[in-house]
Amino acid sequence: MNPLIKQRLVGTIVLVALGIVFWPLIFDAPEVPDPIVLQPTSDKPVVDRTPISTPQSFEAVVKKNLPDLPTIESEAQVVSDENTRTEVDAARLEALRAADEVVQNPEFTEPGFSDDLVDSAGLPVFWILQVAAVSSSDSADKLVARLEKKGYRAFSTDVPSDNGLYRVQIGPNVDRARLMQIKPDIDEILAVDSQVQRFVH
Repeated sequence: MNPLIKQRLVGTIVLVALGIVFWPLIFDAPEVPDPIVLQPTSDKPVVDRTPISTPQSFEAVVKKNLPDLPTIESEAQVVSDENTRTEVDAARLEALRAADEVVQNPEFTEPGFSDDLVDSAGLPVFWILQVAAVSSSDSADKLVARLEKKGYRAFSTDVPSDNGLYRVQIGPNVDRARLMQIKPDIDEILAVDSQVQRFVH
């Protein structure tokens, strides 16, 4: 091929290539990005500053739904304390028969008496036999010790009053008739009129 024609052909190809490369830069309009629009800031949230009431405790919520606990009328308890007031020597309880010697006797089941294990409120029913009301904790402790020696479950409670009275009781027992069987022996030995009562906390 003629060198002159070859040079012209190569020059033409180079010019065409340069045209292809620079055409968009010269004749196409540059892309303008969309302007950034700043949105207005939102208002501060409104915070409720109303004081919050103190929440109720679990105990308070449950307690109002519980039935009232059984109680002994104060007048009845005063009578029981008077009938069992004594200062006898605890050694006299040595004559008391042992608890395992007390056998079930239907004669001590009172006619018409209900021996239900729960009351109308759904609370369990237990009984105690108040055997004595004494003026000192030492006397009460000695009576309790003698009763326990005979196999009876006994305890003493102090009365919150000015005269410092201490009650000695046997129980609690679900079987009221059994306590009624013990009553005559206690009455004779301690010279009291022992009282069968419902056990209250």
